[in-house]
Amino acid sequence: MPSRFHAITRDEIHEFLTGLGFVPLALKGVVELVYGKIVLVGGHRLSLRCYTAVDPNGESREKGTDAIRLQLFHRVQDQIVPVGKPQKCLRVEAWRENISKAISRVTDADNLRVCPACGHPMVVRRNGATGQEFLGCSLFRITGCNGRTPPDSATVDRPLEIQASRRTVCL
Repeated sequence: MPSRFHAITRDEIHEFLTGLGFVPLALKGVVELVYGKIVLVGGHRLSLRCYTAVDPNGESREKGTDAIRLQLFHRVQDQIVPVGKPQKCLRVEAWRENISKAISRVTDADNLRVCPACGHPMVVRRNGATGQEFLGCSLFRITGCNGRTPPDSATVDRPLEIQASRRTVCL
């Protein structure tokens, strides 16, 4: 028997996520409550965001209009780029358990792929001609790193496992 849709209130989602160490974020152009926290994944400080499907008035969106989404982000210079695909959680009665499991999947270092050339996180890209998805270096659009030849070291921050003293917050 399929699980049934469960409307989540602002108070429920706020209490749950802040209990997990998330803080509310104010993001331009986003029409739902978003929470974020910094997580260490494979030696990289990444931002984990939870897009709640609860609007700023505290109302849960209608069934079928959206799921709760978790997404990792990586700061590269002044840009924030998504890492991997978002994890979706259905808004069913077991939503708390579903979010907890999705957080574990997203933050599992075994699921993070790093660029063999520069050591930064790889991101999912889509081939414009074929539509096929592939993993590409998160620095490609900034430094041209193609995963085979390291970019010029003057144009890129070293990964955190190399430059452990640097503290970057990328909520």
